[in-house]
Amino acid sequence: MKNFFNLLFLCFMVTILVACSNKEQYLTRVDIQQVGNDESIEEEKMIVDLVTLDSIKSLLEEIHWETKSKPDLEGSEDLIATLFYTQEEDMPDQLYLYKMWFNPDDSLSIVSNNEDEGYGTLDEEYADKLKILFEEYL
Repeated sequence: MKNFFNLLFLCFMVTILVACSNKEQYLTRVDIQQVGNDESIEEEKMIVDLVTLDSIKSLLEEIHWETKSKPDLEGSEDLIATLFYTQEEDMPDQLYLYKMWFNPDDSLSIVSNNEDEGYGTLDEEYADKLKILFEEYL
């Protein structure tokens, strides 16, 4: 009987440890800068609205990443976005820099500084929604 309670206690502790080790990252801020035709960079705009951040995160989850691909993108990017992710309260934010090109077919091409992502594309349905969200702040 004592072994049963020890086993039960051990299972309980493992469950608590697994539940407390949530590794989800929370998008806490997005800074965006528009890039002009002459490659000038506009003033940085900050997005901190929780509903907007949740929408941005959901849209970015639809990106099709190609980690080993070298994109052949013409011209300078249209937009630069810096994403601030928080994993734990007392830890510094993780920053991801996205350079974005809006393509003639209304899709979006993205180059990330995160080596797990690399180059990605977002189809026109999601790219249009993301563009509308960003335009509210530009």
